[in-house]
Amino acid sequence: MSDTGGGSCEMNFNNVRVTNRTEQTGSKEMLKIVQWRRALQYAAAFTAALTFLMAGTFASWTSPTLPKLEEVHSHIPITRDQGSWIVSLLGVGGILAPLPAGYLVNKYGRRPLLIFSALPFLLAWLLIIFARSAVDLMVSRTVCGLGAGIAFAVCPIYLGEIAEDSVRGILGTLMQLMMNLGSMFEYSLGPYVSYTTLGVLSSVFPVVFLVLMFFMPESPYFLLMQDRRDEAEIALMRLRGQTDRQHIQEELARIQNVLAEQMKEESRPRDLIATRGTRRALVIMIGLILIQQFGGIMAILSNAQDVFEITPGSSLSSSECAIVVGGIQTLASISTSSLVDRLGRRPLLLTSTFGCAASLVVMGAYQYIHLKTDMDTAAYDWLPLLCLVVFLVTYSLGIGPLPIAMMGEMFPSNVKGVALSIGAMLLSFCFVLVTKLYQVAVDGLGAYFTFWFFAGVSTVGIFFVFFLVPETKGKSLGNIVLELNGAKPEKHVGRTGDQQSVFTIST
Repeated sequence: MSDTGGGSCEMNFNNVRVTNRTEQTGSKEMLKIVQWRRALQYAAAFTAALTFLMAGTFASWTSPTLPKLEEVHSHIPITRDQGSWIVSLLGVGGILAPLPAGYLVNKYGRRPLLIFSALPFLLAWLLIIFARSAVDLMVSRTVCGLGAGIAFAVCPIYLGEIAEDSVRGILGTLMQLMMNLGSMFEYSLGPYVSYTTLGVLSSVFPVVFLVLMFFMPESPYFLLMQDRRDEAEIALMRLRGQTDRQHIQEELARIQNVLAEQMKEESRPRDLIATRGTRRALVIMIGLILIQQFGGIMAILSNAQDVFEITPGSSLSSSECAIVVGGIQTLASISTSSLVDRLGRRPLLLTSTFGCAASLVVMGAYQYIHLKTDMDTAAYDWLPLLCLVVFLVTYSLGIGPLPIAMMGEMFPSNVKGVALSIGAMLLSFCFVLVTKLYQVAVDGLGAYFTFWFFAGVSTVGIFFVFFLVPETKGKSLGNIVLELNGAKPEKHVGRTGDQQSVFTIST
């Protein structure tokens, strides 16, 4: 009998092991199924983020192109001052476009505006291809800014609203990743192809985007805002890969409850300061944008080859250094996509601002010693290139992608369009200011002072993030808005293990 009992125990133990292996295999298969079902969600986010790739190509086009145009025998002769205007005028269009886009996004929808944003990009590339003077280039940059302004105002809303809570951070970082890929495209091809060839190749992206975006669904949030529930249900079923209407109806009901509270009144600019939550969100958005832009990133990217010419330490040419750093920055953005929903926004933002500040302090110190003292710095000529790499990598880990992604998370639906329009306008204004004044500061005050100023801004950013920026990882859009208002909504675990919110609507 004891032998039988021992055999029974061994059999039970084996059964447990088999059961555990079966459960693990089943969990992996289920994960694959869930990821496959999310394919359209990822495809829609990828396609919408192509607007940022188009913006990245235009923002970085000046880096390999302006040095060619400033040569003596250029087919479009330009001065250095005209070159700085060509760089900065991209932001002028970005200042003009977001405000009407913020109004129209709740009237005509997210998808139509994203489709429309491709037209200024395409027109701008045609203007560049057929340009014959510096004025033509300035006009093209301004026109492109219109498309970038629309994209910056609308894309974060679209991505935030189509994404599930568990992957919203990953999808939000696609915007910065695509912008880096656009920069990498220009850095890699610009030095080695003709002016016209680069323009023609770059103009392909708006065409591809227009074709793909026609097949993507509209945001379920917008469809519910327009009382088009049947269309919202179909869009949500496509995005979630679900055929079970019950679970889709439950998610629609949660979205509708949130919208019912948030859309009680029409959007007005003063609503941005009407509640504690919108005031906090506005301060956080403005603060993160100022830290991002005045940290120096666009000045460095738009003038990458010039930056490397004043940065010794590599046997590579300035254009080759720009390619290498562009590649490193792109890889860092991919890392951010995998970390943002694991580690959260705050840890990445704190690491990023610290890394940017430290690298630029060292860079400024090297430039000061190299230019202002008699000390021999030959043994440390590798240091500036290392600092730039560290700066761009840490920037791409947090302060680069996350401010734009968080802009689409923090505001209630009735003011989201207006809020992101203001954010996009501020981004463009800062771009104009920083890129226009960068060369003036380098020529008048020295590169070391410029780098130290950027480092000071990033240092302020460390404290700003630590004391003011909340964590939004894994939270629904409704939860984030409630918590910014000081509420603590209850949570329960749904069928997939994701946290779902129980909202108590109060006035």
